[in-house]
Amino acid sequence: MKLSTVLLAAGCLLSAASAQWLEATIYLPDSLCGVTNPSCLAYDSLTGTVYVGGNYGERVIAFNAATGEKVTAIPVGKGTRALCWNRTNNRIYAANTDTSTVTVIDGATNHVVTTVFAGDGPQVLCWNPTRNKVYVGNRNSDDVTIINGATNEVVATVPVGDRPERMTYNTVNDRVYCMTGGDDSVYAIDGTSNLVTARIPVGQSPTGICYNESGNRVYVTSYMNSQLTVINGATSEVVTTVTVGGRPYAVCYNPTNNKIYTTQQQQQQRDNPRRRDQPGD
Repeated sequence: MKLSTVLLAAGCLLSAASAQWLEATIYLPDSLCGVTNPSCLAYDSLTGTVYVGGNYGERVIAFNAATGEKVTAIPVGKGTRALCWNRTNNRIYAANTDTSTVTVIDGATNHVVTTVFAGDGPQVLCWNPTRNKVYVGNRNSDDVTIINGATNEVVATVPVGDRPERMTYNTVNDRVYCMTGGDDSVYAIDGTSNLVTARIPVGQSPTGICYNESGNRVYVTSYMNSQLTVINGATSEVVTTVTVGGRPYAVCYNPTNNKIYTTQQQQQQRDNPRRRDQPGD
């Protein structure tokens, strides 16, 4: 059996420079159970617990963040490809692609609270702290399931474009932006009405999305035409596009220096921007 691992890194300040190194390697499968092909992580800062889900094993493994020791293995659905943490209710949500469910876990006890049926092939999650809603992107049914974070009831199913793959939350305007890889678009979902308020065309084969609260901007990387699309969070209109070179994949925002970072993939990956954690992989 191929072992799957989680790598934990620790950092410290050495004079004026920051040094980081590999602190420990933790093997997920053990003699009882485990997770293989780990594909998602979530951190619960209230309990100091790290949660890991994977394509196989039908478990979410909980680790003590301070010691790296396994706390427990939590039974979930098959093919867990996304995790997110609800700070308001201290719950962890696991999107199980192959069983079309979301497992809700109590962060205080690590017990399963309930299982929520989502659309077909859920594989992306986003939490709205303002409305305490959890958004589930369903890759195969091309929609977003919205779950009430307090009651764990489905409150709406919102149609979006082909293959929802990433989401981010706009804290200023209370919107969730859902990036769809099949129709090269971003859909703005209003946090109050649960309705799509805008469809924003972006570059070819979008792969990453993030939000800048200070500037109220949404950034989307497009793999095939090597560009970064900048969206105005207030109007949901494209402000500009920036050529970034290579084949950009992931994107993140650094609020400390107000900079955007993107990754570029290697040449052998450029002809196929399909995500590695898709169903069937």
